[in-house]
Amino acid sequence: MAHGGVPLTAIAYQGLAGAFSEAAAAALFPGASLLPRRTFAEVFAALEAHEADAAVVPVENTHAGSVADVYDLLRQHSRAKVVAEIIVRVRHCLLGVRGSRIEDIRVARSHPQALAQVEDFLREHRIRPEVAFDTAGAAAEVAESADPTVAAVASRRAAERYGLDVLEESIETSSDNFTRFFAVAAEAGRDVADRIPAALRKGPTKTSLVYKTANLPGALVRSLQPFATAWIQLSKIESRPSRAAPWDYVFYLDFEGDPTAWPAKEALALMRTCCEWIQQLGTYQAATEVLEPD
Repeated sequence: MAHGGVPLTAIAYQGLAGAFSEAAAAALFPGASLLPRRTFAEVFAALEAHEADAAVVPVENTHAGSVADVYDLLRQHSRAKVVAEIIVRVRHCLLGVRGSRIEDIRVARSHPQALAQVEDFLREHRIRPEVAFDTAGAAAEVAESADPTVAAVASRRAAERYGLDVLEESIETSSDNFTRFFAVAAEAGRDVADRIPAALRKGPTKTSLVYKTANLPGALVRSLQPFATAWIQLSKIESRPSRAAPWDYVFYLDFEGDPTAWPAKEALALMRTCCEWIQQLGTYQAATEVLEPD
């Protein structure tokens, strides 16, 4: 574990070797063992069971939006705290078995977020999208099936890992296709953030939280007004179903500032007067550079 100066031993991520999450985890925690897990729920379970010192998970993409499952898991696992963020440039490739041709591809497999990011390319080439657990896992499945009509949407790194041909590069719809990842650690292991390279911890202090407003007229506006009054920059606000009751919502909020220091501390105190509860997800240094994975 990452206590008492002992090196980090395991970082959990969703997917297989060659996934973009693996690249993010390797950049945030160089030298650590990377622990692949099939689902996001299994990633958080590994963290809670102390099988991993930290976890690296995607939270939003500039084209496909937020990764809802991860935000819900962050709220459910209250002892897991965000300690860092990293932004990865996502360049998707169409990968096929050796000797396959793009004109013969009928099906492309990948994670739903990846498929959403390349939907224009697939539509243009009349390729049917098929959901897989993750990008690298789809590449592994395609390599194993050896079917020249089935491809994967994944990274060049995955092509090299599983012996596939790159049939087309940079097939993402948006040229500015970036994915934001969180590094998450148990609350007792706050020193995990100190193991992240200094070059990735140069940005301003940033805080993520989730909250539920009181059932009062204008409560949402009143919950945000203290940040405007204190001139605190908000970088994200999004509503999500609470899953506690039908049509019941919570709000995820990112702002620049430290909740233990003025003026953010005062803004949060005023915010609490119109909220049923506030759960802080973590305070960390904002990402200032974009990682270009191999």
